[in-house]
This record gives sequence, C-alpha cells and structure tokens, in this order.
Amino acid sequence: MNNAEITITAGERAETYRFFAGLCLKPPSDSLVEMIRDGSILTELKIEKNSKGYAEMLDFINEAAGMQDLQNELEAEHTALFILPSGVIPHEGVFLDKEMRLGGKVTVSVRQFYEKAGAEILNGCIEMPDHLGIELEFMAFLCRMEAELRMKKDSSAKQRCIGLQAGFLEEHLLKWANQCCEKIIEKTSCGYYRAVAYLIMDFLKDEEEYVAGMFSGG
Repeated sequence: MNNAEITITAGERAETYRFFAGLCLKPPSDSLVEMIRDGSILTELKIEKNSKGYAEMLDFINEAAGMQDLQNELEAEHTALFILPSGVIPHEGVFLDKEMRLGGKVTVSVRQFYEKAGAEILNGCIEMPDHLGIELEFMAFLCRMEAELRMKKDSSAKQRCIGLQAGFLEEHLLKWANQCCEKIIEKTSCGYYRAVAYLIMDFLKDEEEYVAGMFSGG
C-alpha cells in the first residue's frame, strides 16, 4: 500500500477501535438497534461470513425479530455484563493483578502509558483507565494520530506513534483482552454480546500482525 492508502487504513482502524470501545462502554444506541433489526450491522461491520462473530450476530438478528423491546433487553444485558459486580468486570487490573485490584499498579501503569502518549481520553470519563472500552478508545486515538502524521508526512513522529501502538498492544491490551472476551462469552445469555466478543478477538488478532508489520518496517 502507498502512503495515501495506509492513511485511509489508519482512519478505518481508528473507527473500528472506537466502535468496539463504544459497545463496551454503553448500551447500543437507537441507530445501532435499528441496524440489528434490519440486519445491516453485518455489512456495516464488514464481518467475515465464515467467522463465529458472523454466525452469532446472524442468529441474534433472527432472534431479535421476535423481541418486543430489543433496546431494553440489550441495556439490561450491558448492565449485567459491564456494570454489575457479578458481571465480567472488564478491567485489566482484574485480569492481570494477582490480587485482582482496581486502581492498583496495573491501572497506574495504563494511565502512565496514556500520559506518555499525550492522550486526554480520560477527561470527563467516569471509567478507570484500564477498562476495556477505554483501552480500545486509546488505540483509536493512536490510529487517528497516525493518520494525521501521515498526512503531514512527518515520518519520525509517525514511527514513534506506531511504536506506541505496538507497545500498548504488547504491554497491555493483548495480554488480557482475549480473556475478558472469553469471560463475556461465558457470562452472557445474549447472542449479540457473544458476537461482539468474538469480533473484538478477531480484530485484535489482525491488529497484532498488522501493527507488528508496520513497526518492523514491513
């Protein structure tokens, strides 16, 4: 790919990260519920037809056709999974800290990484820095930064940005996101959130390879 194509790719990656971040941080919006009802979510997300995420989402679309109050059902499931203490507790500290502490060394390490990158995504945010949604939003921030630096043709700053992406994936997100998604699949009774978990895992697997290739100059 040439620089223009990679710039577009960086922007698309940012949007994907931000979309998945939103799914973890809040219940589906009215517009997303409509996309589920009419099935357009399958094409909007460009889901591979042979993936588990596609199969789960297709099954849920068919199931949703018979639900009277789909929005309330999804809001309740989001609360059960991401907010209640009996749910997944989607924080890096819970999965990687030996004492499963919120706000401990793991959380502080994530915050320090954001500060190193000059990110201000926590402003006005009630979630801790190591929430899955916030970590995905941080990657969206880095991808947007990469796109801007490519447009400016600032190669040294661009490479530092790519280094931050590779570092954050290796040191944080990839160490625990799959475990968290597997917990979502285990805990949820809703095909929608099973699909979301599978899609996040597939996306991060692709990202691991893609970012490593960029960082090594491939």
